[in-house]
Amino acid sequence: MLRARRYRVFFVFTAIVVFVIFHFTRSRNWDTPVNPHEPPRPPVAGSNAAPQSPHGFAPEAPPPDALEKPAIPEAKPDPQEQPPEGNNAVDDEPTRKETEKPKSPVEPVQDAQDVQDAPSSPKKPDNHELQSGSGGEGRVEAGGQESGQQAPHWKKLPEHFPLDPEELIKLPTGKSKSLPKLQARFTDESVSDKRTRLQRLATIREAFEHAWTGYKSSAMGMMSWSRYMAGTKEFSIAVDEVKKIDFTTSVREDIPVFETAIRYLGGLLGAYDISGHKYTVLLDKAMELADILIGAFDTPNRMPMLYYKWAPKSVSQPHLADAKAVLAEIGSLTIEFTRLAQLSREDKYYDAIARITNELEKSQDSTKLPGLWPMRLDASGCRKSMESKPVSHQSSREKQKDTPKSSQTKNKPVPTDIESYKNFFSRRDNAGIGQDAQPADYDQMLGDNAQLGDSMSTSDNNCKEGLISAGRGNHTFGMGALADSTYEYMPKAYMLLGGINEQYRNMYEKAMDTAREYLLFQPMVKDERDVLFVSTVTLPKSLSEQGPETWSYEYEGTHLACYAGGMFGVGAKLFGIDGDLDIAAKLTDGCVWAYESTTTGIMPESFELLPCEKGKPCTWNETRYGEALDPQEERIFKAQKVYEQSVKFATKAEREAAGSSQAVPTPRPGAPADEHQGGIDQHEEGPVDESTPTTNNPGLAERDTPRPERPTILPHEDYVQARIQGERIPPGFVNIGARKYLLRPEAIESVFLMYRLTGDDYWREKGWKMFEAIAKNTRTALANSAIHDVTAQTPRYRLEMESFWLAETLKYFYLLFSDPSVVSLDEYVL
Repeated sequence: MLRARRYRVFFVFTAIVVFVIFHFTRSRNWDTPVNPHEPPRPPVAGSNAAPQSPHGFAPEAPPPDALEKPAIPEAKPDPQEQPPEGNNAVDDEPTRKETEKPKSPVEPVQDAQDVQDAPSSPKKPDNHELQSGSGGEGRVEAGGQESGQQAPHWKKLPEHFPLDPEELIKLPTGKSKSLPKLQARFTDESVSDKRTRLQRLATIREAFEHAWTGYKSSAMGMMSWSRYMAGTKEFSIAVDEVKKIDFTTSVREDIPVFETAIRYLGGLLGAYDISGHKYTVLLDKAMELADILIGAFDTPNRMPMLYYKWAPKSVSQPHLADAKAVLAEIGSLTIEFTRLAQLSREDKYYDAIARITNELEKSQDSTKLPGLWPMRLDASGCRKSMESKPVSHQSSREKQKDTPKSSQTKNKPVPTDIESYKNFFSRRDNAGIGQDAQPADYDQMLGDNAQLGDSMSTSDNNCKEGLISAGRGNHTFGMGALADSTYEYMPKAYMLLGGINEQYRNMYEKAMDTAREYLLFQPMVKDERDVLFVSTVTLPKSLSEQGPETWSYEYEGTHLACYAGGMFGVGAKLFGIDGDLDIAAKLTDGCVWAYESTTTGIMPESFELLPCEKGKPCTWNETRYGEALDPQEERIFKAQKVYEQSVKFATKAEREAAGSSQAVPTPRPGAPADEHQGGIDQHEEGPVDESTPTTNNPGLAERDTPRPERPTILPHEDYVQARIQGERIPPGFVNIGARKYLLRPEAIESVFLMYRLTGDDYWREKGWKMFEAIAKNTRTALANSAIHDVTAQTPRYRLEMESFWLAETLKYFYLLFSDPSVVSLDEYVL
């Protein structure tokens, strides 16, 4: 049976969800959702069986006894009316990809996005400027048309670097292999178990309807939701709305190719497959969009521009691919374009991504850490000419990145005594959102792509080399942000192609061999739970030149990397890799543990952990944990340096004040009388009154600086407790880099996959606790909101809801409690 879906199978009618979020406006008038219904079953895409309902769904039969009404979490007040909480002292801090690690362990932490949510609009390209697609900001609508200007429309123009038909890489043909079964064998459930499951399923469905109803009613004046979670009438009405979308124009000057492919193109194809190919307009719209995106591959080496300037004025000029391409962006177009090639029978879509795959395969063994790719790649194909070619244009983000550190926001000195901590926390509790915030650095998480040259010279036409590592310095490797889905798509692409392209299997197995040896680590946790996480490592030189002892590791947990458990599990069963299903369980349980560790029961975006030594027992060591929280010698050294600098500053200020004064100084209190005062001592000896100026010159009195006192160093135990309490650090965590929760799906995705792969109810129970925690802390009267700080008793809302909340997060919760035959892993690529 054709495996027809990608890992983000938008079974919850994600195409429509995404389009509403991106194309329609919001309002504050949200309706109460209707009562949930029994879940229908999906058809298998490509099946010729006659549907049992107008759209191929057969409802799952209810249990003999009537269902109890599901408990619906009580909605919090409208976030616009929610007062700031007094106990939310510690806000979320940027990840280390976004800003430097705080100098002080108890400094108020904030996400740069809280202060600077949107970057400035990108600079309009000069007529002769060679664009490589830089400047995109993911979902941010930047660079719109000026008022009064007519929006341009894309139109098909002749390619600058066309391929001859015989050069196209053809979609693999032949008989699909008989692939191993992924899903576990499930036994019949009892009546009581089924009742509980369906009650939970109804609660999850209501949560979807609550959020979806708000978007639909505010955007289009109607209620329409998932093909699974509602009826066929609403689905059909929503498909009619998709027909109205005009992909040939946009308020953006560029198209973020990766985001557009996974959300729009993937959503359209997912909706087409999951609806049994009934709505051909979904495939038509997918091809319409893909024909625009395919223009991003019109470069000398056929590598894509990841932020594609789509307007005819720009398309008419030749382009180079990105010189600083993000691995996850360039390596994660495989599933969407492959599936479109299968459905449309157009080889050009497969050719586009097959060339990327070929280049990744070529370079896999020649990176500094063979088997893995660095997070940044040079896709321009011009490595021979790049060294002498000046960079004549910088995006606003690149300019910000080049700003000297001395001009950026600095952290405050480390508090060293108990009283300072009390004052510090008091100030922080009453501070505004912008307190101690770091400037936003969009280079780290989004497409940071170099702009190359003013115009394309004749030599640029020869930029036909493939992918190489970007830059000659340190190269960073990992499987989380900036890399994730490149690895995740490999087993999925193998399944989608029916196992007839061994390329993806070989690449995946090589990558996981390296990841197992160098990236996976066991953290020291208090209950000695056997869990794993994925680290990030930076290499100054290649593995053949220097060993791991010279590498720089970041032992962290990130929500984005929580997909890894599910990926290892799928790979274990698909490719028969011994031991990887156990690794999958430990990785997934690591994210579950992180959820269970916080006040809200929700995992933070990123945090640091203390690794155990590989191959040795990993038992809790309070002394070692305290040392990790408080590197005492370093802290004392820093405090001493702060004191010395303060003394130096005070001394300099006094000398400058004395040298510039022409006035007769007033004697310091307690000093002997001046001879000009007739030898009469008018002051008794005593301590200096700091409120009394030491000069009768008003200007110098203002500059008078008291001598700094030597700081009292906080004892180690007190310091550790101050950090734990002040920063609300859960046991086992060393630092929390970003405290926010963005409604992400990766953790529940792996929990769902582990349940389907193993049949172990452990994962269902853990998943339900995760859902309850998320629903309790994110549900509003309007929908669901991302939150600032998962360690707070009452987290503040971020007033945003990404499309993946409906398209992925709730999808996986729903599938976790659906009958296992619904969207089987043996029938769909998830």
